[in-house]
Amino acid sequence: MGGRRGYSLKKIVGDIRKVKADQNELLKSIKDRDIKKVVKATAKILDKSEQKLESLAYSFVFMDSFKKEYNKLRKKIPKDRRKSLAKKWASFREEKGKKFDAITNRNVVDSANKVLGGKNE
Repeated sequence: MGGRRGYSLKKIVGDIRKVKADQNELLKSIKDRDIKKVVKATAKILDKSEQKLESLAYSFVFMDSFKKEYNKLRKKIPKDRRKSLAKKWASFREEKGKKFDAITNRNVVDSANKVLGGKNE
């Protein structure tokens, strides 16, 4: 059975020594199936990753930026909607003067597309 491989903590936060305690807390919480503690430990780890935290914050602002066009975007077929969102995200990043890696950019666009009710095609 296959699955998608997750990102390593090293790729997310860099030096993993600064998140070792949080990593242990996360693994224990997963083992104990304690959702609240999993979210808390994950947030602590993200907090130590400036790039990922910044991209998450900007993605929230991005989602808010097209609320006037929400219904129009929602009616588009998912593939066309994703293309429109990618263009909007690129211009949004350019306007804000921010650059993120390709994976982060795709994740933001795909997440926005899912929020609008589409599957990623």
